[in-house]
Amino acid sequence: MKSYCRSKERDPSMEALPAASRIRQMYPEDLFPNGERNYAQLPHGRVRYWILGPTEGKKVVLIHGISTPAITWKEVAPYLAAHGSRVLVYDLYGKGYSEAPHATYDATFFVVQLALLLQYIRWDIADIVGFSMGGGIAAAFIASVPHLVAGKTVFLAAAGLLEELRAPNPVCSAAVPPQSRVLTRAPLAQNVRVSIPQYAELRDLQASDLPGYKRSLQSCFESGPIRGLEAAYDKVAQATVGLAQRPLEVLVIHGTDDEIVPIGEADKIKSRVPQAQVVKVEGAAHDLVLRDGHWHFVADNIVRFLK
Repeated sequence: MKSYCRSKERDPSMEALPAASRIRQMYPEDLFPNGERNYAQLPHGRVRYWILGPTEGKKVVLIHGISTPAITWKEVAPYLAAHGSRVLVYDLYGKGYSEAPHATYDATFFVVQLALLLQYIRWDIADIVGFSMGGGIAAAFIASVPHLVAGKTVFLAAAGLLEELRAPNPVCSAAVPPQSRVLTRAPLAQNVRVSIPQYAELRDLQASDLPGYKRSLQSCFESGPIRGLEAAYDKVAQATVGLAQRPLEVLVIHGTDDEIVPIGEADKIKSRVPQAQVVKVEGAAHDLVLRDGHWHFVADNIVRFLK
């Protein structure tokens, strides 16, 4: 049986850094000031989360991607809350204000993190929105614990089925020839592509200021839910969820100009999840959750779908 935490246990998060540090000025602890904000002490480490929106609102979880923490949802989360949703935003292990356990950062690891966090905040079920690697986490979560899913999920520029890596680990010093940049377990190369360019500096500061960030990021590239989730997506197609045990409703949103998770990945998801609605955002890159002219369109589609 795989052991997910070794003896050293975990490395500290941004919480341990001075409040005046550059990284915490860029990504303040009270980023979502109108919501509840707290930490959950879970078995593998301390997790930062925020809850926004009316207490009676429909519950939805937002899962960010591989390198940029919950600041990814700076625009979308408050928008969903303003339109009546009760929104949970949190930092994945190894990013931002969540600690970095010494562990294998695979799909099961992240599924357990979210399941325990939902238990901690006493949410029985919720709809799930996953962005980039968060989409892979969402698929694995639905496949593993469908009883915790309310009825709907959104795959947003979602990974999980990638065969070729378009943005190798940007903070890994080991190099791999371009022809070898496939999704293997070998160390991954530096690359000029940045998944969310608005927060390239934040990514670099995490790499320099957080002792566990590089290690956790490399583990995500080697073992994380960015590939190999065909069986999980197949289970998504068959999932029955919620108290009524109805078929899961699925929305796929993807930018046509995404160079990190190419638009063809949306078609792969559709082929495995036939009931999925697909919205292609013309001209949008991987930063469609933050880019002016795109994030509002994305948020509107999510709001309509979740109602």
